[in-house]
Amino acid sequence: MDKIKYIALFTLALFTVFGCGDDLEFNTPAMLGKKDGELWRAKFYAADIDAGGLVVEGGNSYETLSLVTTLDNVGTYYLGGEHQSEARFKDAYGVTYSTLNAPDPSLQVYPADGEIEIVDFDNSTNTVTGTFKFNAFSEDGMKSVNFIQGEFYRVPLTGGLLVIGGGTSCQQAQQATAEAAAAFAASSSEMPEYADLCNAYKDALVVQINSCGDTSGVLQAAIDALGDCNP
Repeated sequence: MDKIKYIALFTLALFTVFGCGDDLEFNTPAMLGKKDGELWRAKFYAADIDAGGLVVEGGNSYETLSLVTTLDNVGTYYLGGEHQSEARFKDAYGVTYSTLNAPDPSLQVYPADGEIEIVDFDNSTNTVTGTFKFNAFSEDGMKSVNFIQGEFYRVPLTGGLLVIGGGTSCQQAQQATAEAAAAFAASSSEMPEYADLCNAYKDALVVQINSCGDTSGVLQAAIDALGDCNP
Protein backbone atom coordinates (compact mmCIF):
# COMPACT_ATOMS: atom_id res chain seq x y z
CA MET A 1 0.00 0.00 0.00
CA ASP A 2 1.47 3.38 -0.96
CA LYS A 3 2.08 6.08 1.64
CA ILE A 4 -0.79 8.33 0.55
CA LYS A 5 -3.39 5.55 0.80
CA TYR A 6 -1.95 4.49 4.18
CA ILE A 7 -2.35 8.00 5.57
CA ALA A 8 -5.93 8.17 4.24
CA LEU A 9 -6.87 4.92 5.94
CA PHE A 10 -5.14 5.95 9.16
CA THR A 11 -6.87 9.31 9.39
CA LEU A 12 -10.22 7.75 8.47
CA ALA A 13 -9.84 5.58 11.56
CA LEU A 14 -9.53 8.70 13.68
CA PHE A 15 -13.12 9.66 12.83
CA THR A 16 -14.67 6.27 13.53
CA VAL A 17 -15.23 4.35 16.74
CA PHE A 18 -12.50 1.80 17.26
CA GLY A 19 -13.16 -1.83 18.11
CA CYS A 20 -16.03 -4.26 17.71
CA GLY A 21 -16.98 -4.75 21.33
CA ASP A 22 -19.50 -2.87 23.40
CA ASP A 23 -17.03 -1.91 26.14
CA LEU A 24 -15.93 1.69 26.13
CA GLU A 25 -12.42 0.77 27.22
CA PHE A 26 -11.92 -0.38 23.63
CA ASN A 27 -13.51 2.75 22.14
CA THR A 28 -11.65 5.93 23.06
CA PRO A 29 -13.23 8.37 22.59
CA ALA A 30 -16.77 7.15 21.96
CA MET A 31 -20.47 7.96 22.05
CA LEU A 32 -22.86 5.02 22.04
CA GLY A 33 -25.96 3.45 23.57
CA LYS A 34 -28.82 1.09 22.91
CA LYS A 35 -31.44 2.70 20.66
CA ASP A 36 -34.76 0.84 20.85
CA GLY A 37 -32.82 -2.23 21.98
CA GLU A 38 -30.15 -2.12 19.24
CA LEU A 39 -26.57 -0.93 19.61
CA TRP A 40 -26.09 2.60 18.24
CA ARG A 41 -22.68 4.20 17.74
CA ALA A 42 -21.71 7.69 16.68
CA LYS A 43 -19.05 7.84 13.98
CA PHE A 44 -18.30 11.48 14.77
CA TYR A 45 -18.78 13.43 17.97
CA ALA A 46 -17.86 16.70 19.62
CA ALA A 47 -18.76 18.76 22.68
CA ASP A 48 -19.07 22.45 23.46
CA ILE A 49 -19.92 24.70 26.38
CA ASP A 50 -22.56 27.18 25.26
CA ALA A 51 -24.55 29.72 27.31
CA GLY A 52 -23.42 28.08 30.54
CA GLY A 53 -24.50 24.57 29.55
CA LEU A 54 -22.91 21.56 27.92
CA VAL A 55 -23.72 20.36 24.40
CA VAL A 56 -22.59 16.89 23.31
CA GLU A 57 -23.38 15.83 19.75
CA GLY A 58 -22.66 12.70 17.79
CA GLY A 59 -23.97 10.95 14.73
CA ASN A 60 -23.39 9.13 11.50
CA SER A 61 -24.30 9.76 7.88
CA TYR A 62 -28.03 9.47 8.64
CA GLU A 63 -28.73 10.22 12.31
CA THR A 64 -27.76 12.82 14.91
CA LEU A 65 -27.95 12.69 18.70
CA SER A 66 -27.69 15.87 20.79
CA LEU A 67 -27.48 16.10 24.59
CA VAL A 68 -27.93 19.55 26.13
CA THR A 69 -27.65 20.41 29.84
CA THR A 70 -28.58 23.68 31.51
CA LEU A 71 -25.25 23.89 33.37
CA ASP A 72 -21.72 22.73 32.63
CA ASN A 73 -21.08 21.25 36.08
CA VAL A 74 -20.46 17.61 36.96
CA GLY A 75 -23.77 16.13 38.08
CA THR A 76 -27.08 14.64 36.97
CA TYR A 77 -29.52 16.56 34.76
CA TYR A 78 -33.06 15.21 34.53
CA LEU A 79 -35.08 15.24 31.32
CA GLY A 80 -38.76 15.61 30.54
CA GLY A 81 -41.55 17.27 32.48
CA GLU A 82 -40.56 20.71 33.72
CA HIS A 83 -36.83 20.09 33.20
CA GLN A 84 -35.13 22.21 30.55
CA SER A 85 -32.14 19.98 29.80
CA GLU A 86 -32.81 18.09 26.59
CA ALA A 87 -31.97 14.95 24.64
CA ARG A 88 -32.76 15.29 20.94
CA PHE A 89 -32.47 12.67 18.19
CA LYS A 90 -32.92 13.12 14.42
CA ASP A 91 -33.46 9.89 12.50
CA ALA A 92 -32.68 8.91 8.92
CA TYR A 93 -36.12 10.10 7.77
CA GLY A 94 -35.67 13.60 9.15
CA VAL A 95 -37.98 13.07 12.15
CA THR A 96 -36.75 14.86 15.26
CA TYR A 97 -37.49 13.42 18.70
CA SER A 98 -37.05 15.48 21.88
CA THR A 99 -37.54 15.05 25.60
CA LEU A 100 -39.18 18.49 25.50
CA ASN A 101 -42.07 17.04 23.46
CA ALA A 102 -45.07 15.43 25.12
CA PRO A 103 -46.50 12.12 23.86
CA ASP A 104 -49.96 11.98 22.33
CA PRO A 105 -52.34 10.74 25.08
CA SER A 106 -53.53 7.97 22.77
CA LEU A 107 -49.96 6.67 22.56
CA GLN A 108 -49.17 6.55 26.27
CA VAL A 109 -49.75 8.43 29.50
CA TYR A 110 -46.14 8.52 30.61
CA PRO A 111 -44.24 11.71 29.66
CA ALA A 112 -40.81 12.00 28.12
CA ASP A 113 -38.12 11.36 30.72
CA GLY A 114 -34.50 10.42 31.27
CA GLU A 115 -31.26 11.87 32.53
CA ILE A 116 -27.84 13.06 31.41
CA GLU A 117 -25.00 12.64 33.89
CA ILE A 118 -21.79 14.57 33.44
CA VAL A 119 -19.22 12.39 35.16
CA ASP A 120 -15.93 14.13 34.45
CA PHE A 121 -14.25 17.06 32.74
CA ASP A 122 -10.63 16.18 31.99
CA ASN A 123 -8.73 19.45 31.75
CA SER A 124 -5.52 17.75 30.64
CA THR A 125 -7.17 16.39 27.47
CA ASN A 126 -10.03 18.93 27.24
CA THR A 127 -12.63 16.15 27.09
CA VAL A 128 -15.89 15.28 28.81
CA THR A 129 -17.27 11.92 29.96
CA GLY A 130 -20.80 10.99 31.03
CA THR A 131 -23.86 8.78 30.66
CA PHE A 132 -27.42 9.18 29.39
CA LYS A 133 -30.78 7.49 28.97
CA PHE A 134 -34.09 8.87 27.77
CA ASN A 135 -37.48 8.47 26.14
CA ALA A 136 -38.22 11.16 23.56
CA PHE A 137 -41.14 11.94 21.27
CA SER A 138 -41.71 13.49 17.87
CA GLU A 139 -43.26 16.95 17.70
CA ASP A 140 -46.75 15.50 17.12
CA GLY A 141 -46.26 13.06 20.00
CA MET A 142 -47.08 10.05 17.83
CA LYS A 143 -43.61 8.54 17.55
CA SER A 144 -41.03 7.73 20.20
CA VAL A 145 -37.40 6.70 20.55
CA ASN A 146 -35.72 5.12 23.55
CA PHE A 147 -32.05 5.17 24.51
CA ILE A 148 -30.58 3.21 27.43
CA GLN A 149 -27.04 2.43 28.56
CA GLY A 150 -25.83 5.55 26.79
CA GLU A 151 -22.29 6.74 27.35
CA PHE A 152 -20.07 9.47 25.97
CA TYR A 153 -16.43 8.90 26.82
CA ARG A 154 -13.66 11.46 26.49
CA VAL A 155 -15.53 13.40 23.83
CA PRO A 156 -13.35 16.40 22.87
CA LEU A 157 -14.55 19.88 23.80
CA THR A 158 -13.80 21.30 20.37
CA GLY A 159 -16.41 24.03 20.37
CA GLY A 160 -18.13 25.29 17.25
CA LEU A 161 -21.17 23.05 17.48
CA LEU A 162 -23.45 26.00 16.78
CA VAL A 163 -23.12 27.38 13.27
CA ILE A 164 -22.25 31.09 13.48
CA GLY A 165 -22.55 33.44 10.53
CA GLY A 166 -23.22 30.66 8.05
CA GLY A 167 -19.96 28.87 8.79
CA THR A 168 -19.35 25.15 9.13
CA SER A 169 -19.68 23.62 12.59
CA CYS A 170 -16.95 21.36 13.92
CA GLN A 171 -19.32 18.39 13.87
CA GLN A 172 -20.27 19.03 10.25
CA ALA A 173 -16.59 19.34 9.32
CA GLN A 174 -15.76 16.04 11.03
CA GLN A 175 -18.53 14.26 9.16
CA ALA A 176 -17.45 15.74 5.82
CA THR A 177 -13.85 14.68 6.43
CA ALA A 178 -14.85 11.13 7.35
CA GLU A 179 -16.95 10.80 4.19
CA ALA A 180 -14.22 12.28 1.96
CA ALA A 181 -11.58 10.02 3.54
CA ALA A 182 -13.75 6.94 2.95
CA ALA A 183 -14.31 7.85 -0.70
CA PHE A 184 -10.60 8.45 -1.27
CA ALA A 185 -9.56 5.26 0.55
CA ALA A 186 -11.86 3.27 -1.75
CA SER A 187 -10.23 4.72 -4.87
CA SER A 188 -7.11 3.67 -6.75
CA SER A 189 -4.50 5.64 -8.67
CA GLU A 190 -5.74 4.07 -11.92
CA MET A 191 -9.16 5.66 -11.58
CA PRO A 192 -9.75 8.88 -13.59
CA GLU A 193 -11.40 10.55 -10.58
CA TYR A 194 -8.46 9.77 -8.26
CA ALA A 195 -7.10 13.34 -8.23
CA ASP A 196 -10.57 14.85 -7.66
CA LEU A 197 -11.24 12.54 -4.70
CA CYS A 198 -7.82 13.32 -3.27
CA ASN A 199 -8.34 17.09 -3.56
CA ALA A 200 -11.82 16.81 -2.06
CA TYR A 201 -10.29 15.00 0.91
CA LYS A 202 -7.63 17.72 1.28
CA ASP A 203 -10.28 20.44 1.16
CA ALA A 204 -12.31 18.67 3.85
CA LEU A 205 -9.23 18.45 6.07
CA VAL A 206 -8.59 22.19 5.66
CA VAL A 207 -12.20 23.00 6.60
CA GLN A 208 -11.93 20.78 9.67
CA ILE A 209 -8.75 22.52 10.79
CA ASN A 210 -10.49 25.89 10.46
CA SER A 211 -13.62 24.67 12.27
CA CYS A 212 -12.12 22.45 14.99
CA GLY A 213 -8.44 23.28 15.27
CA ASP A 214 -5.60 20.78 15.00
CA THR A 215 -3.57 20.88 18.21
CA SER A 216 -2.11 17.40 17.58
CA GLY A 217 -1.06 18.21 14.03
CA VAL A 218 -2.63 14.99 12.71
CA LEU A 219 -4.85 16.75 10.18
CA GLN A 220 -2.02 18.86 8.77
CA ALA A 221 0.15 15.75 8.55
CA ALA A 222 -2.54 14.07 6.48
CA ILE A 223 -2.67 17.08 4.13
CA ASP A 224 1.11 17.06 3.76
CA ALA A 225 1.12 13.33 3.01
CA LEU A 226 -1.39 13.79 0.19
CA GLY A 227 1.00 16.14 -1.59
CA ASP A 228 -0.22 17.41 -4.96
CA CYS A 229 -2.60 14.42 -5.35
CA ASN A 230 -0.75 13.02 -8.36
CA PRO A 231 -1.01 9.21 -8.54
